[in-house]
Amino acid sequence: MPRPFGTDRVELAAPGHLRVTCSRPKDWVARRPAERGVVLHPGAAVRWEEELWEVVAAGDTPEGGAWYELAPWDDQHAIRVLFPYDDSSEAIRSEDRREAERRRVGRVVALLLSPVVGLLPGHVQERLEVQMEVRATTLTLASIPLPFGVGVVALLAVLMSLVGAAYVAAGTGRAPAEAPIGSFLLFLVYLFPESLARFAIAMGQGRPMGSVLGLPLFAIVRLAGLAPAPTPAGTAPESPAPDEERLRADRFLMLEPLLSFLSPADQRRLAAERGFAPVTWGKRTAWFLLVYPGLTAPAHAARLLIGNGGFWSFLLLALALGLGVEQVVRLRTLSRGEPAPSVLGRLVAPFAAPLLR
Repeated sequence: MPRPFGTDRVELAAPGHLRVTCSRPKDWVARRPAERGVVLHPGAAVRWEEELWEVVAAGDTPEGGAWYELAPWDDQHAIRVLFPYDDSSEAIRSEDRREAERRRVGRVVALLLSPVVGLLPGHVQERLEVQMEVRATTLTLASIPLPFGVGVVALLAVLMSLVGAAYVAAGTGRAPAEAPIGSFLLFLVYLFPESLARFAIAMGQGRPMGSVLGLPLFAIVRLAGLAPAPTPAGTAPESPAPDEERLRADRFLMLEPLLSFLSPADQRRLAAERGFAPVTWGKRTAWFLLVYPGLTAPAHAARLLIGNGGFWSFLLLALALGLGVEQVVRLRTLSRGEPAPSVLGRLVAPFAAPLLR
């Protein structure tokens, strides 16, 4: 009697037949008997200790396993699929089951935490799609409602603060005090246009997109060793990147949206060396700078018309209009498939210098 493998048990069944009882089902398919209008379809062929066997019957056990009745292979049948039955094949089958279980658990966890996981960078979500078999765009869409709601509330607070202060000052005849708008509140306003852009990309292009909120989370995940560093272009995945190159890869990840402000030559170089998408990121930043400053421009214009705006309102309105005109020019250039720089590139250049050495 041949030797079973793993936790399987073997016993004699009908004359010349063996019954293999397994704790977990295998991929073996039983014979399909001949019926009226249907010819006999042999079961799966199994190679066991240099002998060929046919799975003539199969069933489930009360413990959740399966049993298979094997008979010597009839040479008149053609072998379509051959399953080896040995130590290595059983080890591979066990590892596949464990991997499938890990993926199932990971998929459930990813879906439960999707409002947070969807904030991670897009390439991380794409990796999760491959590893956990959960759609990356689903993670992105699940993470949009909360930041969108926060951005809307912050935007309304900013507009009410600016316009309200101007009208109160006009009614009292006194110069308005500066509206109590902190940088943190302005950052929360940023979540509104960002959420709209993420929704449009996820729905229109079918691609995941992370959020600025996910960058600190991704840094924590990286420091904990739960995610590998992004692989630079031209580097073999199996070869570990040196420390300096890993730091540059992290810098590229953090600055990627802002790199669209650099000169066209620098953007083309980054596209060739690191896979940067100058047109894609250029359109995203151009639309953001066109819409975001324009949300506060009416309030500053109202304060100037009332006569209580002051120098800061004039300066902020001029900056918003200047950036708006520049973004219209950039969008025309980007529509031709060419990189479009920005005056803000001078601020980004010192931080991007290590990537261009």
